Amino acid sequence: MQPEHDERRRYQRVAFEAKGRFLAPDGSEHPCSIRDMSLGGIAISSGAPMEIGAQIIVYFDEFGRFEGPVVRCFDGGFAIETAIAGPRRERLRQRLEALARGEKIEISARRTFARYAPGEAGLEESSVLTLADGQSMPCRIIDMSLGGAQVAVENRPPIGTGVSIGRMTGRVVRHTEEGIGIQFTDIPERATALSRPFG
Repeated sequence: MQPEHDERRRYQRVAFEAKGRFLAPDGSEHPCSIRDMSLGGIAISSGAPMEIGAQIIVYFDEFGRFEGPVVRCFDGGFAIETAIAGPRRERLRQRLEALARGEKIEISARRTFARYAPGEAGLEESSVLTLADGQSMPCRIIDMSLGGAQVAVENRPPIGTGVSIGRMTGRVVRHTEEGIGIQFTDIPERATALSRPFG
């Protein structure tokens, strides 16, 4: 009980609900929601049983993508430990403090946290987009989620075109002002492979 007590004292836990999905170590995907969150971890409500030590990758619409080991299990869910640094940590701290004061998440904040910026995880923004016929072109990753990415590219392939970027494959689902939106169709067998999907 001591480590949990220390964690509670170190980071304020804020109870609220936000829907999301997570990838288990076997690559299976499950719906879930936040039970409470702090700068050091997230308690997740889910019907999928997890074991202590399992590496989880989870994506919440309002807050983006997190990963970390399961550190405890409870009836109806589990908790993971997270390590967040830099600008993203400060934004998360501000958002949690606002939620603790009873403020609601604004639409603009939802957009800020809905996607995962490559630079926040040390990923390179510059990459190469490869079409199904083997043609390739330079591109820039704008942001990503568990199931897709927005990419800036000069020549926009038609919607429905099969593409790959790094180790991820998918299809073009929309055109944007800067390029294209990609929906991933090839989720890695092990969730940890998503740690560096564009490497």
